[in-house]
Amino acid sequence: MKTLLAASCFFLFTSLAAAAELSGVFIDDEYTTDDGQRLVLNGVGLREKFWIDVYVGSLYLPAKSDDVTEILSKPGPWRIQLDFIYKEVAQKKLVDTWREGFEKNQSGESLQALQSRIDQFYAYFDGSAVAKDRYALDYTPATGTRISKNQQVLGVIEGEDFRNALLEIWLGNHPADKNLKKGMLGL
Repeated sequence: MKTLLAASCFFLFTSLAAAAELSGVFIDDEYTTDDGQRLVLNGVGLREKFWIDVYVGSLYLPAKSDDVTEILSKPGPWRIQLDFIYKEVAQKKLVDTWREGFEKNQSGESLQALQSRIDQFYAYFDGSAVAKDRYALDYTPATGTRISKNQQVLGVIEGEDFRNALLEIWLGNHPADKNLKKGMLGL
């Protein structure tokens, strides 16, 4: 009986700590921002390239939503978390992927207005991403988008226009991965 009770308590504790598991990555069901705002896991998905699992992407919002227009128009905080599972993704491939995401989802005029901040974003990816690396992209209206790798802050990029362009890499009309987009939207 004690073993059953202990197992039940363990199961209850672990199910409260992680809302989802995908490809061996355990995803928390909520995230609290630096200023104390609670974000809930909106959805989680797998980024695949040529049948290779690259990373698990998670989207956290103040309230769940599967409406991209609503997500992009709300000025509140959000988090995109990228948990890499592939053995190594070279820096050039990372930047090329981000570049493709920006270019496919933004007009030439928008890209031109954002270019210095996009270049700043690329500079934060100065090395390869390896399995178990975690990148966090945290948007807070008062500060901008903070980019972190393995809980180390790499920098902050200001602007709601940058925030939306970044979100559109995953949620835009031409997402990096359609199944990942569905997963992040909780569909």
